[in-house]
Amino acid sequence: MESRDVFLVRELCHEVDLLASSDPRVPDLEGLERTRLKMNDLLWQGKYKEAEIIAYAILLMRAGDAASQYLLEEVGDQ
Repeated sequence: MESRDVFLVRELCHEVDLLASSDPRVPDLEGLERTRLKMNDLLWQGKYKEAEIIAYAILLMRAGDAASQYLLEEVGDQ
């Protein structure tokens, strides 16, 4: 992944992190927090593509799309 792409993914994940941690209307706070932490762990490990996918899934979940099942499968028992 090019450095510009890495920068954009890091920015996206940062914005999703802020959105997820500051929204008082989140119905499943524990699940969202676990997913948010997973996204940040992936960033820390340099797995930018995987972190980007989790970030988009969080946005879809907040928008009401059926991303919850994906998040359950991806994050699992971690």
